[in-house]
Amino acid sequence: MYFTYVDETGIDGKSPVLVMVGIVVDATRLRLTQEEFGEIAKNLTATASGAFRELKANDLLRGNGAWNRVPASERIAVTQALCEWLGERRHKLALAAIPHAAILGTPPGTAELRDAWQAAAWHIALQVQRSHQKKPGGKGRTVLVFDDNQRQLAALVESMFAPPAWTDGYYERARKQRQMDQIVDTPFAVRSHHVGLVQVADLYATIFRRYAEVSDFDEPERYEGERDEIAGYVALLEPHLLPRASRWTRQSSDPCARWYTAMAPASLAALG
Repeated sequence: MYFTYVDETGIDGKSPVLVMVGIVVDATRLRLTQEEFGEIAKNLTATASGAFRELKANDLLRGNGAWNRVPASERIAVTQALCEWLGERRHKLALAAIPHAAILGTPPGTAELRDAWQAAAWHIALQVQRSHQKKPGGKGRTVLVFDDNQRQLAALVESMFAPPAWTDGYYERARKQRQMDQIVDTPFAVRSHHVGLVQVADLYATIFRRYAEVSDFDEPERYEGERDEIAGYVALLEPHLLPRASRWTRQSSDPCARWYTAMAPASLAALG
């Protein structure tokens, strides 16, 4: 059994792209991961320069908020350590990215894909479904845990309760296979400051979003060397992505899979 902890960035309209990340955790390793993050949080509290309630990705990367008096070298070290920690714990990542202009410019015929958040959330779920469905004995079944977004999550829960037919082709549903059979019940919501892995998902999503912004949307560096710094973080995360065939496949003839691949920013689609 697995848990996937999900958060997004770029939903506020200030970014050209919404990026969502799910940290896919084997339940047998979850307890130790939670204990380790508890220790990490204590160390972050000691490092930060102000009141620290939760890891805020934008503040950490930019040196704002609780990180405004922490030298850049220390913030970089913290971010690198959190990226390396993913591999140390042997977790995987689901990655979704939906450019706002693209989805508005050519609205898909399917209602669930007309909203960037909904489209990204479905993409996370479909990646998990496709990559886990061949695990024997139901061992791939996964609980989806999202950062609380009441309006969006309520709509997602309703659509996942009775999955629309357009999702079937993405994971090549077999004739007698129950729809989305690797997803346990419906998605759950948590407050990010209660769940460390949702905070870490926010950090990873922010890294991938910034990578796409400077690579694909011609956004300038906010400080000298930012592009290389972000690329370094991406290089640490890339080996832990779910297989490309589950994410942005170039081989599928399924309209849903092809739509997601067409939406993907080139820099992210090129990741292994």
